[in-house]
Amino acid sequence: MMRRRRIQAFKQAPWRVRLRLTGGSMLPLIAILVVFGMYLAVNARHTRVGREVLVLEEQRAHLQRKNEELTANLATLISPERMVEYARALGFRPAEPDEVLYVVVEGYFSPIPYTPPKPPAIPDSGMEALSPAYTETLGAWMSRWLGIGISNRDR
Repeated sequence: MMRRRRIQAFKQAPWRVRLRLTGGSMLPLIAILVVFGMYLAVNARHTRVGREVLVLEEQRAHLQRKNEELTANLATLISPERMVEYARALGFRPAEPDEVLYVVVEGYFSPIPYTPPKPPAIPDSGMEALSPAYTETLGAWMSRWLGIGISNRDR
């Protein structure tokens, strides 16, 4: 059997050959343009968000300064000297001891006052400043550890 080669019956139209070549070369170019467009879109969004962050940080700094100004104004307005002036302007005066009225509430017991612990070295308490466990010198400890027999009691 002899193989026969197929012979093309007609030649491809030139516009089809050009279309095939153009399509094959334009596909990578279009892919590169799409990737580049996506890259630009992401960078533009990133830049916009970065700018928004800068604007928000600037607003935060402005609000913090404004808050500190308001806090300082409040501190001056409610200072004791200013409050005494306001009270006198409204007709108030300091109360005399015989003008003070105390209200007795039945069943109320005042809390036990806090008494802080005494320091360890109070001469009146009869206690030593340090525990006997901490009065041993390094030399006495070494001699006791080595078994030489010199101690604080022997001195």
